[in-house]
Amino acid sequence: MTNATCTLDGCEKPSRGGTTGALCPMHYHRQYRHGDVNAVAHQSGVTASLGRRYRTKYKPQHPLASKHGVVYVHRMVLFDAIGPGVHACHWCGTDVEWARKGEPRELQPDHLNGDGADNRIENLVPACRSCNSGRGAQARHDALRAAGFWSVNDTIAELKAGGRAKRVEPAA
Repeated sequence: MTNATCTLDGCEKPSRGGTTGALCPMHYHRQYRHGDVNAVAHQSGVTASLGRRYRTKYKPQHPLASKHGVVYVHRMVLFDAIGPGVHACHWCGTDVEWARKGEPRELQPDHLNGDGADNRIENLVPACRSCNSGRGAQARHDALRAAGFWSVNDTIAELKAGGRAKRVEPAA
């Protein structure tokens, strides 16, 4: 078997399945998902956050403040409402607690309406990392889909709709 490379000019990656005349896995999946080998979701300009960033406040005495005395407002609001200790994830019930980012069982404040600028306590709930990031990924997927970024080969949407995904071999 030969070590065939991707058929696109300038791409030296091994072709999918090692066959001659085929795209590499990266270009194949771009073509399959988006209908274009150059389409890249994270460079699409589509965002679920609408460009909003989390707000911070200088409160050096707050228990969640960084070493520079800054705390995210949404974290501060939820902490002040529910306090320290162990809490149940709003979505799955897993025990979570206030911890540094990336630690197991880390409590992440989740914005119910998806608006990161809406820090009212009625809009904030404790969530585990898995539920919070899953909701964010779903919101991004929905925004990309609404913008027409996904092609007819969007297998996730097809499976959710109860259908079978169309399998179309992309043109090389």
